[in-house]
Amino acid sequence: MSISVLIITVLGLYIGVNAYMFIRLWMTLEGAGLIRGISCAIFLFLALSFPLGRTLHGHLPAQIPSAFGFIGALYLSPMIYGFILTVSADILRLLNCVVKITPNPPPFTVSGRTSVVATVAALSVLITFAGALNAKFPIIVRHEADWSGSSGALETQRQIRIAVVSDIHLGGMVGTKHLGKIVGLTNSASPDIILLAGDVLDDEKLLNDPKMRSEAASLLSSLSSRLGSWAVPGNHDYYVGIERFMDFMGETNVKVLRDEFSTPGGEAILLGRDDRSASVDGKQRAGIEEILLKASSGGVNTRELPLIVMDHQPFGLDESQNAGAALQVSGHTHRGQIFPFNYLVSLMYEKHYGLYKKGDTNYYISSGAGTWGPPIRTTGRPEIAIITLNVK
Repeated sequence: MSISVLIITVLGLYIGVNAYMFIRLWMTLEGAGLIRGISCAIFLFLALSFPLGRTLHGHLPAQIPSAFGFIGALYLSPMIYGFILTVSADILRLLNCVVKITPNPPPFTVSGRTSVVATVAALSVLITFAGALNAKFPIIVRHEADWSGSSGALETQRQIRIAVVSDIHLGGMVGTKHLGKIVGLTNSASPDIILLAGDVLDDEKLLNDPKMRSEAASLLSSLSSRLGSWAVPGNHDYYVGIERFMDFMGETNVKVLRDEFSTPGGEAILLGRDDRSASVDGKQRAGIEEILLKASSGGVNTRELPLIVMDHQPFGLDESQNAGAALQVSGHTHRGQIFPFNYLVSLMYEKHYGLYKKGDTNYYISSGAGTWGPPIRTTGRPEIAIITLNVK
């Protein structure tokens, strides 16, 4: 699906959902007087905030569209849950016409209908508040994965402790305070190597704010591990501009791999793939075997060292398996981030979250350490994954 088609689809859904909710709100509060007018005015303000923020960008002082954008992003979560609850209430209302569910069948009183609206709004805000609180506190999750290599040894010869940090989305919604939590947690796990699996950035706010940019670069540079910190770009890093992303990462000590490889400490082959979004710039990203061929022609023993692949979007998992990779780390899916999108995301990918194994190849798809859009998480926690790779 092209970006333009995706934008039109999302915009159509946004308009449709809000139109439905506004009509139902107007009809439900009939006879409620001033409450009806105030409620509908608040709803319209919230629903229009996000598009107003985008439309006014560049035409007014930056603080005004930013404020609209912030309010609009926060509104997305109660919009989703308000829509689900409104549809559920309408289904119950229709059933009530056939089967007596409530003591008093329709038409309901003004006070009864007002109470329903208040309940839907309160539940939507409550779920959003819980999701916002959940999103603020990343956790460490730990897993083990085995790789036997070509030797076929049964006993573990050594271990590589890998920290996987994905989808930070630094920018308007995720700031340096949250990044500080991520860095602190990652360093506390004492990993051997740190892998940033794409979408470090989210929008241009960080790049255009010298203070925030400097703080973020300093924090990323403070990531500490024996074999260093490494990254690949994600689709949002391309959206902000891949060259601008590379310039920013150049201010840190995190090394970015774009269809490149390295052998940190001579302990593994680390292969970083450019994101699929490279095609937007007319670039065809290299295949894993093509990159490995360069490694072997450069004298790297690709048969004995474990191959670790970094690829932001977890599509085409067979490619890593066919290349004999020990581990592939990815992100991008956010585990759906907001219920019920976790179910939709699970249909889009072979594996949308967690540890997975195909043949001798292990995969880890992270739920991400930050958030995209609303700073809300209702499908799992923001995480730093520590993968202990047992090399046998």
